Amino acid sequence: MKGRITILLTALCLLCGCAKEEIDSAYTDSSISMKQYTAIVTVKESPAGTVYFQLDDDSVLYPDNYQEPFTGMQRIICGISMLQGSNECHVQWMDFLEKGDISYTQDAMDDGLDILDDWMTSVEDGFLTIHYDAWWGDGSVPHLLLVKPSADEYELTVVHRMNGDEPLEKADALIYFDINNILPDTEGLYKDLTIKWKSIEGAAKTKTFSFRSRQP
Repeated sequence: MKGRITILLTALCLLCGCAKEEIDSAYTDSSISMKQYTAIVTVKESPAGTVYFQLDDDSVLYPDNYQEPFTGMQRIICGISMLQGSNECHVQWMDFLEKGDISYTQDAMDDGLDILDDWMTSVEDGFLTIHYDAWWGDGSVPHLLLVKPSADEYELTVVHRMNGDEPLEKADALIYFDINNILPDTEGLYKDLTIKWKSIEGAAKTKTFSFRSRQP
């Protein structure tokens, strides 16, 4: 992990209960009703070359102003506005999320983190997205966040390594992991997925999500 993506949009995020709920009415009159949302989506490309957003396991959005070149599936956090009843959207702002590493080694080095229980922490579209708190130094030492598969089929452990960084401040960040191909195919069904981690204080923590393998 090269650095951290700090959540600077605190006021905006506090207004949103989940990635699929409206924040506010951006513009309303008798003919137009626009709604604003904050969402974490997967950027994808159709066989015809159209870039679209995968909102969750089943819902898609079509941005009318996405300008970035498509270089493969990526997760972004974005502010969007939409007409009610439409799956077209306009991107107000966006930021690419850091992609975490997958590790199959079983060493015990782990400095701990606190995974936050909010709408940004999710399992959807074959991705594990984590909003977390951790200790950070002056930014000169890169940290590493990784996921380790377990002997149990649907269990993963999240590990945070500070790599000797000095714990100067506690701050939150976002990261995602592509877990689709490291877990058995659910064949269109939902399975319970257990995420395990060590808190900053050293306590063992778990959380269970519903996981369905990414659909083609």
